[in-house]
Amino acid sequence: EGQNPYGALAVRAEGAVAVQATRAATEVQAQVIMARQFPRSPVQATDRILQECDIPELAKVALYSYPRGGTQVEGPSIRLAEVLKRHWGNMMSGTIEVDRNGETSSMLAYAWDLETNVMSRKEFKVAHVRDSNRGGKQKVTEERDIYEVGANAGSRRERACILALIPGHVVNAAVARCKKTVETKIGNVAEAAARMIG
Repeated sequence: EGQNPYGALAVRAEGAVAVQATRAATEVQAQVIMARQFPRSPVQATDRILQECDIPELAKVALYSYPRGGTQVEGPSIRLAEVLKRHWGNMMSGTIEVDRNGETSSMLAYAWDLETNVMSRKEFKVAHVRDSNRGGKQKVTEERDIYEVGANAGSRRERACILALIPGHVVNAAVARCKKTVETKIGNVAEAAARMIG
């Protein structure tokens, strides 16, 4: 008598959170153990990466390119980074919304090499706005739109984290192979573009 009737509910909720945290920690620990027991073969991993870069559908979306300051900025896209991560193996990556405060979200992007225990992470804030060709920046308020704005910004940071952990010569070989695949499929890109315009 005289006790909080919700006390038992709070204890059960805390217990459920503790169980979930323990389960997540156990899953990560198991992944680390498996990565150590079955280490990657850099040669085989690179072969698998390059074989996938021979697929025209990947090669077409493997690089981003946009003009900046009179030059063309180019690099591996998130699609290519995902291929690199998958075939390099023993890696985890992702993007997490850590906090939402008014019109911004605090985000964390990370990539973790489970085999070497090296992690790359980026913390950043995302304003709940979307660039619009018509009216500059447009405020978003719907949950789905906020999620999409965060996911878009997060994928660029996640890509950077993944690329920070994959050896540069492997990334460069994948980029070169994708370019070769595109050229084999449509010929010289500049010449093909001129033909299409004509």
